[in-house]
Amino acid sequence: MSTATFGSSRHPFRSALPLRVLRRLPQYEPEVQARIAAMESEEPEEPAGEVAADAPRQRSFITMQDVKDFLFAYIACFMAVSAWLT
Repeated sequence: MSTATFGSSRHPFRSALPLRVLRRLPQYEPEVQARIAAMESEEPEEPAGEVAADAPRQRSFITMQDVKDFLFAYIACFMAVSAWLT
């Protein structure tokens, strides 16, 4: 890369960096591109968003630990805001 890419009035910190740092990065890393290519070559078994008829439906329940965690976070935020405002 040349200085014409960045113009003549470069920032001192930027001019101190090696050129390998200033190179353009790929949109995706090579590992990600390989995985995307592998996924595109595979044929989908089921359409996305549809669940197999044999798969049991998992129910989500709110547990007591979920309630405790929510109340802890809610009270902590309330205390922080009230301490900030007073």
